[in-house]
Amino acid sequence: MPIEMPRGLPFSVDTWTPNSGRKRHHFLTHAHRDHLQGLPARSFYPIYATRVTKIITLRHLPQIEEGLFVEIEVGKTVLVRDPEGDFSVTAFDANHCPGAVMFLFEGAFGNLLHTGDCRLSPDCLQKLPLKYIAKKGSDICLDYLFLDCTFGRTTIDMPNKESAIQQVIKCIWKHPNAPVVYLACDLLGQEDILVEVSKTFGSKIYVDKSRCAECFQALLLIAPEILSEDTSSRFQVCT
Repeated sequence: MPIEMPRGLPFSVDTWTPNSGRKRHHFLTHAHRDHLQGLPARSFYPIYATRVTKIITLRHLPQIEEGLFVEIEVGKTVLVRDPEGDFSVTAFDANHCPGAVMFLFEGAFGNLLHTGDCRLSPDCLQKLPLKYIAKKGSDICLDYLFLDCTFGRTTIDMPNKESAIQQVIKCIWKHPNAPVVYLACDLLGQEDILVEVSKTFGSKIYVDKSRCAECFQALLLIAPEILSEDTSSRFQVCT
């Protein structure tokens, strides 16, 4: 769940409360609806997000002015001008859903990493600057870390994304004569499953535009080549 940034920082991340509204800069890690609650249709200050997050957000909330957004892509650093001191922001892949990023802020206030919602795999960590993932005893460290701990206390042994996708594919292989395969993958962030299924079985996937609008729009944006308009397709997304 998004939380307020500490007092004194000139920016907010994923929060749109009256307190956040007084911040001079706003950052949006991804376009899941719980991170868009309260986002105003108009603002005097910019919203930094990836292009994909911007597009999905505008589809969810068409009343928002597109001109509010400043695009920042994975691996890129932008310099943010601020009256109390300029600071830099770098976006890193959050391994969560299309367009989702972690933000690394560096300025006079210190070094701050906000993960947003993330699947923090070893690969994600290795993409962070080496100075922040150095061995114990390093002089350089993060001053603030806002970490997604949704499953921090779970005792469930969760597979990584690749293993989970392979489980789905193996299940399909076990039923070679099934005339139709229904995939309950209509949520933003499950597109990788559909892409791999399409690639593995050499078949496009039918998504009902009216019943699974969010899934259809996301795939149209990131993987249009796997979409089929044939309602008799073997692979179909269901809600």
